Amino acid sequence: MRVLKNRADTIYVWKHINLNRSRVLLFMVLLVLAFMLFIMNTYPFAQMGLLLIPLSYGLGLYTYRKMVAWSMGATGELRVVEELSKLDDGYILLNNVVVPPNWGDADHIILGPNGLFVVETKAVGGSVECNGDSWSRFKVGGKGFSYPVKIGNPSSQVKRNAKSLKDLVLKHGSEIFQGTVPHIWVHAAVVFTDDGLNLKVENPTVSVLRLNEVVDYIKSEKSKFKYSEKQLSQMASVILKESS
Repeated sequence: MRVLKNRADTIYVWKHINLNRSRVLLFMVLLVLAFMLFIMNTYPFAQMGLLLIPLSYGLGLYTYRKMVAWSMGATGELRVVEELSKLDDGYILLNNVVVPPNWGDADHIILGPNGLFVVETKAVGGSVECNGDSWSRFKVGGKGFSYPVKIGNPSSQVKRNAKSLKDLVLKHGSEIFQGTVPHIWVHAAVVFTDDGLNLKVENPTVSVLRLNEVVDYIKSEKSKFKYSEKQLSQMASVILKESS
């Protein structure tokens, strides 16, 4: 598999990790300052410290959890890239590409002779349930009680990226195919990387896969039109140019 990287490759993810790390440090400094004001035991500094202690602690904890979530996401994406490396050199991989007019990035775009694929990576644990485009996630607390956790709507997200990719290819169809533009279909999949995840799927609108299923899924797809190496390379060039 050929991996192509543009200037935005992984920057989107690591920017959020470093941003939240900086914020955690800022709130830690603010927390120390709040304690210093509180122990001064002098009006109004003690009262200011008393207000800042829970505020800085709460914001610091919230930001730390966001940093951990982004870090887990980056690790999950790296695992998917490692798994996709099992594909042969007939496939091209682009990571963390923002396909206009979207603002968010597509985690992985795979261009192969048997089709075009957009993959959304989710590195979450606990339990995840999918029914159509309705998603829910639960985790178990220390006392054994389950509680809901935000997961968003990964199927809608990956379908949006798939449509944007299709529209982009059609927009540049004449230069990619140098003739009649074939029917374009982009396969959309959500891949979960946590091996211990309890996953329940009913009536999915996209392919919902575990990590060890993604390569077989891509290789098994059949297409009436076989993309040539030149067409795939031209397609990749267009995507990187438009996303820069």
